[in-house]
Amino acid sequence: MKKLIVTAAAMDRLRKYMSPDKQIVLDFDDGVGPFSAIGNCNLDANYRLIFVNRDVKLPDFDEIVSSNIGDIRIKSEWYASAQFEDQMELRFDPKHFTMPLVSPTKILTDNVEVVEINEPLKTEYSGTHDC
Repeated sequence: MKKLIVTAAAMDRLRKYMSPDKQIVLDFDDGVGPFSAIGNCNLDANYRLIFVNRDVKLPDFDEIVSSNIGDIRIKSEWYASAQFEDQMELRFDPKHFTMPLVSPTKILTDNVEVVEINEPLKTEYSGTHDC
C-alpha cells in the first residue's frame, strides 16, 4: 500500500486547508480529469495537492494513498503508479518556500502547488490527452 508522510513543517502549511468537508487529491497536469486543463507530457512537473469538497465525484482518482493528514486520492493509471513510490514524503522548504515531494530514491518534484476549490466543480468532461 502506498503511503505519504507529511512532515510537521509541511503540515503547518496545509493546516488551514484541512477540513472534514474536504477530500484531498494529488494531481498532476496530464490532461486527465477535471483539474487538468492542458496536459503536460513531462509528468514530473505541475503536481498539485488539491483540497476539494467531499461530495465531488472523482472517478479518475481511483486509488487511495494513506497519509498522516488523511486519505489522498491519486490516479491509478500506470503513469501515476510508476511515478509514486510506496513511501513518499511531502516536505516544506522554508528557504525556497516550496513543498518538495520526495521518495527514498528520488525527488519527484521540487514543489507541489496547493489548491483549494470551494465552488462547485464540473466533473463531467470529455476528451483525453495522449503524449
